[in-house]
Amino acid sequence: MSISRVTRHADFRKLAASGAHVGGVIPLDELQRIGKELLDRGGLVTVELDFGIDDEGRRIIEGRVEAEPTLQCQRCLGAVRLVVDTEVQLVMVWGESEIASLPERFDGIVVGEEPGDLFDLVEDELLLALPFAPRHPQGECEVQGAVAAGEPDVTETGAQTRENPFAVLAKYKERPH
Repeated sequence: MSISRVTRHADFRKLAASGAHVGGVIPLDELQRIGKELLDRGGLVTVELDFGIDDEGRRIIEGRVEAEPTLQCQRCLGAVRLVVDTEVQLVMVWGESEIASLPERFDGIVVGEEPGDLFDLVEDELLLALPFAPRHPQGECEVQGAVAAGEPDVTETGAQTRENPFAVLAKYKERPH
């Protein structure tokens, strides 16, 4: 079974008018902005988008975007592969001012007369779905001694425990001036 590649440009309004479905894959290395966040640019983004017109006459894009990017764990600084599976619910608008009047379940996407960039749409959705500080699940960090959430931040060297550097300031606070 062959998986088709998503074309980069399409007329979003025409796709909505015809009730089209766009499905396929986009190589992660062709998404420039998200590439700055990745440790490994290999892999594919799976895209399933349905274009249409809802009961209230809005041109909509609904579907899913899935990927497994490799990011840097912010706990141990090692590589962590995350599963990103995000739902897309967009309404096409002509200008930014129309976005404020949309129902909460929708985000707006400004379309014009020119074909839209499907890669940019998918990349926006992926960037919004990435965690602010990606981390391995607790206890799975590669670096020994990495501090996990909820664990005390104590650095041991041999048999000695290093004193908190701010403890010295507490001594000054206790002294009369």
